[in-house]
Amino acid sequence: MRTSGPRVRCARCLSVSPVTGYPSAVVDHTVGPQDDPGYLASLRTPSMLGRLRRSFLLLSAVPVVVLALSPFIIRIETHTLDTPPLWSAAAVPVLALVALWLAARLPLPLPPTHDPRRAAQRVSEAFRGALFLRFALTEGVVLAGLPLAMAADSFAPMALAFVCGYPLVVTLALPTRGTIERIRTRLGPDAAAYLWPALLAPYEPRLVAE
Repeated sequence: MRTSGPRVRCARCLSVSPVTGYPSAVVDHTVGPQDDPGYLASLRTPSMLGRLRRSFLLLSAVPVVVLALSPFIIRIETHTLDTPPLWSAAAVPVLALVALWLAARLPLPLPPTHDPRRAAQRVSEAFRGALFLRFALTEGVVLAGLPLAMAADSFAPMALAFVCGYPLVVTLALPTRGTIERIRTRLGPDAAAYLWPALLAPYEPRLVAE
């Protein structure tokens, strides 16, 4: 039976070392976004991309859980800080705009290097770091709605924070093909050659030397 395209390309995209799936020798530079099997299909693969997508899929459920629990939490009236609901709600779009501005500018470009192994490792680390920073920024918009709602003793700031923040989580932090391509462009020329091969390579956990 014939093996599908992405699996064949993934199997030979990198020679993987036992250090978080980093390449050790050969890189197939023809591997690219066309070899992405898709978000749902990649969840069943042993690649670094599949692992990242599974992790962020679970993380993306956190704001939903916070939204569901917030009506019960808001009932805890501490009265430490009382603000008008309109003021609390007005702070949410400001936070969302700041998060959007910062997240869209992550990561910073990487200086090029002539060492293929080092380049692939740096690209992989920078990509994952950018994803987690983007997630922290965008999820922060949703989480900020909870103290604002408690201060206002109103569910409206929390609801507005979710409406403004959760789309940012989905569009800027989830490792979809489009997000990966935008981050790859920002990282520079090394990412153009090494990011997709690193993501589609089989993931191996870090081994600690004795």
